[in-house]
Parts: sequence; structure tokens; C-alpha cells
Amino acid sequence: MANRKRVLIHCIRDSMTNLVDSVEEYGPHFVYLLCAEYHAEGKPNYAIMELKQPKERTFGKQAKDIEHAELITIPDVWNQNTMMSVFEAFSEIKSDATDRAGGVEPEFFAGLSDAAGLLSPSVAFAAVLHDMKTYFTRGRRTYYDEFVLEIDNLNNFTVVKSWIQANKRHKDNLKYLIALIELEESGEENITPTLLSDKVSTVKRTVDKAILTLEKLGLIHAEGLRGRKLTSTDLGRLIIRMKMAD
Repeated sequence: MANRKRVLIHCIRDSMTNLVDSVEEYGPHFVYLLCAEYHAEGKPNYAIMELKQPKERTFGKQAKDIEHAELITIPDVWNQNTMMSVFEAFSEIKSDATDRAGGVEPEFFAGLSDAAGLLSPSVAFAAVLHDMKTYFTRGRRTYYDEFVLEIDNLNNFTVVKSWIQANKRHKDNLKYLIALIELEESGEENITPTLLSDKVSTVKRTVDKAILTLEKLGLIHAEGLRGRKLTSTDLGRLIIRMKMAD
């Protein structure tokens, strides 16, 4: 959806350049800065001041797209409740941003870098549960080709989770992934759609459709055109190990 608003949830402690690079990468309409309460008086407060009156000399051409900026503090980032505090903060951000976007859920990007204490794993946890993409912004170095990296494995997991939850019938496709993994674990090396069809006692046309779906999601890999050799992927095995097919 081309008209969806973009939302940046960015952890900040010391680095203004990480924020600038992230804004330039995603061109957000709404920016929510997240930091430990005891860090707020430093760089986070300066950053929010810049974001509330965004200038091109600071944020590049994307400055014109910024409509709203807000600083959110987490009281204790070294506490067993930090993860829940961040999850609740993400819930409030999601609700606020959706309201500002006119009721159409925006596209969310959550950053893991420049985070104090347990903020980084807490952000990753909250992002997955709230169906948000994650990224990591590294410091500027001459030997880096790019500064902002999307966390593909985590993002792909989020995509699969959302797909499973979107329709109860989607989960039915995972029985073919389970059967494929069982064949692999039994020592079978040349697993074809026909062999998989025999394993699950299902007509091959149905199995072929499921294979296409699972392949698009990155859960299996199919090699060749005819008599394709099937293998499960790391993501596919992770989804099954986490019992998401149950």
C-alpha cells in the first residue's frame, strides 16, 4: 500500500548519526524515540528537539515527511519487567500511530541499536508480537557499504507468524513441512513432491500448491523444475520447533 504511513521506533542513547541514518533510510512520517529514563536528558532530548522542527540539513530530504515525533522513556531497563514495559509501550505507539494515520495501520520499523540494558531484546520481542519489522543501524565506517540493516531472520519469522494468524486454514500447509522434516530426519536424501505426497497420503496437486506457498514464505527450498528436490530451511525448522503448527 503506497499510501501507508511509515513509523520509526528508534532506540537512542548516545548516537545522533544512527538516528539520522535511520530516518534517511525509511523516510518516516511518525518517529517515536525510546530510551532509558536516566538517559533522556542527554542526546534523546536533543534529538526530539531536532525532530519536532525537522530540517533538511539534519535529516536530509526525508525531513519534510516527518509529521510527529515523541520521546518515550522506560523507567528501568535492567529489570525483569523491562520486556513487558517495552511491549506495553509498543501497544500505545501502535494505537497512537494508527489514529494519526486515519485508522489505517501504518508500516512499523523498530530499531535494535543504541539501546541500553535490556532494551534491545525487549524491542525485538515486542516487534515480533506486534508484527513490526526490525532493523539495526551500525556506526558510520568507510568499510561499510550500508549503515542500516534489516534483521531478515526476525522479519521473516514475523511474516510467517502473521500469515499463520491471518487464516486458520493457513496452518494446514505446515503439515507438509512437518512431513518433509520427518523424511529428512529419517535419512531420506532425494525428497520429491511425489514422495511427499505419498508420505501424507494426499493428491499431488494439493501437495504442489502447498509447496509453492511454503516456498514463497521461505520455509522450504525446491531445486529444479521436474521431480524437484525439496529441503526444509532454517526458518522452516524453527517454525516447527516453536510448535507454531500446533
